[in-house]
Amino acid sequence: MRRCDIRNRWRSAVRWLQPHWRALLPLLLSACQPFGASGAGPPVDTLATQVTLAVGPHRLHVPVVAVSRGGRSAVQRPCPGEGSDWLCAVPLGTLVASTGSPAAAVRATSVEVLLEGYSLFQDTGRDEWLSIPQLCGRLSQRWARQQCLGPSLFRDSLRRFTLIEADALARTNALGGIAGQKEPVRQVVRRMRLRNGEPGTDCAADGQGLCTAALRLSDRVLVVWIVSQKDLPSIRRQATAIRAFLTSAAGPQEDYDRFSAALTRR
Repeated sequence: MRRCDIRNRWRSAVRWLQPHWRALLPLLLSACQPFGASGAGPPVDTLATQVTLAVGPHRLHVPVVAVSRGGRSAVQRPCPGEGSDWLCAVPLGTLVASTGSPAAAVRATSVEVLLEGYSLFQDTGRDEWLSIPQLCGRLSQRWARQQCLGPSLFRDSLRRFTLIEADALARTNALGGIAGQKEPVRQVVRRMRLRNGEPGTDCAADGQGLCTAALRLSDRVLVVWIVSQKDLPSIRRQATAIRAFLTSAAGPQEDYDRFSAALTRR
């Protein structure tokens, strides 16, 4: 093909795109935006939807508000594409769509579970926090309504934790890092020698008090969270609270009385 023919075809393609570009651009941008970032207001219906997630042999039944931040999913699994070694967020739309089949769970490799702040929504588009008290009454689980209305059920400043498959630690950056630790949290956890039932800790060398805590739930699945200081009795209570949450609050059938009793037991 002659060079002039190539130039003519390129110009024709550009002329065809020009009248369509203005219509295509909003669609391309919206694909990159989180829920609620378009100025339409917080997606209360989406946040209130209860979803079922499976991490290894463990299943969680939680509202979307507990596994998202700022309208973005905190649920991860291998990125699309054969042989992918990295983890990508499962879109909130995919989570919500799964509720049509109660028996089906969304398979996940890593799930960050938030335990507070349900009555506030971070609008990333306008860089502000919006109050959504109307969400509280829409939540189907009693523990979630209590966390939304306050005060928090959890002691020892337990605000969030991550449930993750052990063999995925090398493939995710979702655990982030903490000030004073030279390694990312995922590498810190990989170094820990965890025993079933007993939490392990690794504290920052700068003496500021932040520590990584981890608990082995099974051969395949770990729980990871950050604590403000190496207080072993407090960390053990947090580990007990996480186990109680997984079995009695976010389990197949919520047992609120058993859950709250476990949180107050010394």
